[in-house]
Amino acid sequence: MTQFFWQHVSEDRPLAMISVLNTEGSTYSKVGNQMLVNSLGDFRGMLSGGCLEGDLAERSKKIITNGIPEVFTYDLRGDDDIFGLGVGCEGSITILIQPLNKKNKYQPFRSLLENLEVSPNLESLPKNTDLNFDISCIRAPVRILILGAGIDVDPLVSIGILLGWDVSVSDYRPAFLNRLKENNDVKTFSIPHNNLDSELDLSRFDAAIVMSHNLIADRSYLKILLKSSINFIGLLGPTQRKERILKDLKLAGKSLDNRLRSPVGKKIGGRGPAAIALEIAAELQSYFHTTK
Repeated sequence: MTQFFWQHVSEDRPLAMISVLNTEGSTYSKVGNQMLVNSLGDFRGMLSGGCLEGDLAERSKKIITNGIPEVFTYDLRGDDDIFGLGVGCEGSITILIQPLNKKNKYQPFRSLLENLEVSPNLESLPKNTDLNFDISCIRAPVRILILGAGIDVDPLVSIGILLGWDVSVSDYRPAFLNRLKENNDVKTFSIPHNNLDSELDLSRFDAAIVMSHNLIADRSYLKILLKSSINFIGLLGPTQRKERILKDLKLAGKSLDNRLRSPVGKKIGGRGPAAIALEIAAELQSYFHTTK
């Protein structure tokens, strides 16, 4: 969603921001969930699992054109053909649609992104007021660093983007990165494996996956990553390979505080790059669901 937003800002293209203000009963989304829609009806984010998105896109086009925010409620209880939808979800959802454009400097969504910080606390709220406040927790996207750009990283990159992760790929072999440079949703870096931390700020990443398929490179990556603040370090390959690398680094038998996941991936079955990517993504998703 963030990349979708900044792309439209850079091109001065208007958007609509849709926010859930209130829900009753059973609904797909809860208060604070958001999505963005452009003037063509393309959107990022989902508020209903597909039931309302078409209607929301049409309403957003009107609001993008006239610039007037709108609040309305979908009552989804029962099986009647409500708003031409007939979804029968046994709940209601109140929606706010706001225009985002060059005139209003793409606020308030722009400020939300520019001021993201990890904080469980609200600094202050006015007291003794008749105003209603909508308070939402906006989480920064998970930032993943993939070390190695072989063909098998492609499905992992694709899954990460679908999950809304901020995906970066680094490889010491520039030619391996060429095909990935065509994808605007992934950042690429050509950095010698032994210079990774001197050319890239590792503190900005939440997880790193080592999968260069080169023993010397993977050893360099792992040595550097274990000195970083990254708490999820995944290493692709069999246990024997991991043990050899740790022995070379004189770390065999030492506690790594559960930071190193190897062989990385939640074992759910299957073979080939796509299945392995799914297993890696599943372990990452499970980890971040419980820690972020």
